[in-house]
Amino acid sequence: MLSRSEDVTPKHSSVRRGDEKRGSSDSRLEAFANKIRPEPAKKPMIDRRRKRLTTADVSVPKQQINMNAVRFGLRGLDIMLVCAIIAIGIWNGYIGVNDRGIAAPVAASVLGSIIFIVALFVSNAYRFNAATTLSSHLKTVAIASFAALGVWLTIALIVRPETFLPDALAKAGLGAIALLTVLHGFYHTQIRRLHSRGALAPTIVMLGATESARRIIEENAKSKELNILGIFDDRMARAPHNIHGVPVVGTVDDLLAWDALPYVNRIVVTLPSMANKRKEDFVNRVRLLPNRIAFVVDEFETLNHVQQRVSEIAEISLRDVTGNPKSGRHTAVKRLLDIGISSVALILGAPVLALIALLIRLDSPGPALFKQPRHGFNNRVFDVYKFRSMRNDKADLKAEQQTTVGDARVTKIGRFIRKTSLDELPQLLNVLKGEMSLVGPRPHAVGMKTEGKASIELVAEYAHRHKVKPGMTGWAQINGSRGPLHTADDVAERVRLDVEYIEQSNVLWDILIMLKTLPVLLGDRSNAR
Repeated sequence: MLSRSEDVTPKHSSVRRGDEKRGSSDSRLEAFANKIRPEPAKKPMIDRRRKRLTTADVSVPKQQINMNAVRFGLRGLDIMLVCAIIAIGIWNGYIGVNDRGIAAPVAASVLGSIIFIVALFVSNAYRFNAATTLSSHLKTVAIASFAALGVWLTIALIVRPETFLPDALAKAGLGAIALLTVLHGFYHTQIRRLHSRGALAPTIVMLGATESARRIIEENAKSKELNILGIFDDRMARAPHNIHGVPVVGTVDDLLAWDALPYVNRIVVTLPSMANKRKEDFVNRVRLLPNRIAFVVDEFETLNHVQQRVSEIAEISLRDVTGNPKSGRHTAVKRLLDIGISSVALILGAPVLALIALLIRLDSPGPALFKQPRHGFNNRVFDVYKFRSMRNDKADLKAEQQTTVGDARVTKIGRFIRKTSLDELPQLLNVLKGEMSLVGPRPHAVGMKTEGKASIELVAEYAHRHKVKPGMTGWAQINGSRGPLHTADDVAERVRLDVEYIEQSNVLWDILIMLKTLPVLLGDRSNAR
């Protein structure tokens, strides 16, 4: 008897042996195929086992810097420094060779600096991607700079071969390359440091725990250009706890009630194109927020009654439906204007400020300055500075009772400085700090009411005033809407003018508004302040 484990070979054993060999060969082929066969696509990293996080668990960076403005500023700085070092290099090789004046060296310096910066711009050297290493960035700078040097030398020697010494041009160009290498090494290091703190990456939240949300998260893992704070979805029972580590923290109602919402730069709706009804519902619920709102572009679908423009985030196309973001150039120039004018005004106006403060102290007991919490950019609350114009014991921090003609709370000096708006001068400090701008919608006090209601309850578009920094003066003020808002119609008119400014604002218009402000203040007799 043979056990079951013993091998029994039939008569045609040679055939069986051949089959065994083929079987062995097939198994080896299958093993090899398994090695080279591509792995199946991994499913999204969605973890349903962990405890669900809430908005209270989300950390929000509150000190943010506009990266577009930083890029614009660095390009301007590079142009000035490169122009200077090229001018020095050319001048040393130019003087003594001919006496044709300084026009040619200056022209060559300006042309050279522009060519260098254009080359860096085209090569994306000013993008400063957080995922790019220092060596990779400097390699990009070097390639672009040497290409620019070749173009510049060719143009200079073809156009004016008798004017410049070739070796002087080459030395000046090499000096520019060395300078740019040092500068961009410093830029990259500092920007990486700011990126690690979350100060440069715009903060976003997403509506919808969908495939599009997963794509954005995966692309951002490569570029590290965004701070993705969390995902909100009304279908919480179906939603995962997180997608690739980004938590699903609540519903749209939770988003609307979130106290960190003022620090969110953009709300991205990631619902698929077939969910148009849900998209419309989302828009109707969040479009009155001051935050920018965008949809992931799946198809060329449209949303009713919504202004749309296309942009891109984390390499994925978006359609913006609210918000009109200004360019980095506009932001940087406006900020430079704010800093320059407010600094000069504070220095030159120091004697006037001191005199007003002294008169206030002599007129009534209490401090000369008054701080009041007000709503600013993206509805953020900040303390606005004013000269105190009311009796100290009657100060109304929440502005629930707006001033009227002959208001008994206003002091003698207070009546004068309110009438002439001199009480607003300390807000130059707010402008210098970056909490306000010289021109923009006037900031309203937290808790301010008109006809017993908050302004947002009276005018649906009220929150759009907070899409830009508040200003010391604005389009509404020079068009007669200044002072207290006593009726719902007053609020509606103020909002209309403020939104008109926001949608069309530019630096030249800001300057025009500032020039028109003083005559309006001196001639205003209709508004009680």
